Amino acid sequence: MSDGLMKLIKPVTITTAMLTSTTVAEPDTGETAWVSGHAYVIGNEVIVVAQHRKYICIANITGIVSPELDLTHWQDIGPTNAWAMFDRAIGTSTEDASPLTVVLEPGTIGGLAMLECVGRQAQVTYKDASGGTTVYSKTVSLDGTIIGSVYDWFFEEYEQLGDFVLTDLPPQYPNGELTVSITATAGDVSCGVLSVGRVIEFGKTLDGAKATIDDYSIKETNEYGATDVVERTYNRRSSFDVVIDSADFNRLYRRLSQLRAIPCVYIGVDELGYQPFINYGFFETFGMVVSYGTKSLCNLEIKGLT
Repeated sequence: MSDGLMKLIKPVTITTAMLTSTTVAEPDTGETAWVSGHAYVIGNEVIVVAQHRKYICIANITGIVSPELDLTHWQDIGPTNAWAMFDRAIGTSTEDASPLTVVLEPGTIGGLAMLECVGRQAQVTYKDASGGTTVYSKTVSLDGTIIGSVYDWFFEEYEQLGDFVLTDLPPQYPNGELTVSITATAGDVSCGVLSVGRVIEFGKTLDGAKATIDDYSIKETNEYGATDVVERTYNRRSSFDVVIDSADFNRLYRRLSQLRAIPCVYIGVDELGYQPFINYGFFETFGMVVSYGTKSLCNLEIKGLT
């Protein structure tokens, strides 16, 4: 692997005002909006549109208190379908018929990450203002199938490219309008995470970067040798050694300290084909050593969200 540039995207929290358009209804098919004064029994599920959250009834209730304020009778079970891609969590996805299109006005941004995507293609368009002039446009193929021969062309199974990042959006438009669309030739499309924000650059990622996982599945073998497997979730881990300019030592140290409790998109190698080095989560540890007059070494251990 050749050296690549280490970056991160510090996500903007998407608000209702920022999402100016979406093709996903709220409530969507299968979702029911909570109604004040209606009788609910255990197991009923509702959504609160103002919160973009789903709730399940855990105790019979006929009330006028909205579920997010009445946790004696209601339990939060996740985002609505329309907002799952913005909830800053892994494992929840917005799903819709093709095309799935959202329009955002998120303020100043320079990068975009889309994770856990299902579809054939993503189109990203950025305008200098709402309804303004297009200043950035890119189409990303979500087909990750590697074709190395005629045999592969005919028989290789389709491989979904689920994650990608763009870090070259022009950052000089504080009132910019971002349109993102996922399409497919057949079936529904989905997106687990759509994260946008400012891009912070570190330096060069050295050879030897690692990408691993922590698997929470349970594998038990009984006294007769039979093994039972219960599949559970997992999280990504990655480790990077980065060479930085010593002049940036203080700036990067302060910036990383500020991000210690903020989930960010860490990009160890900003090149197609190195998706395992895109990690959405927190750094567990980082260390910085002044090794040379003009260069310093930085080590980052990243733990992804589950």
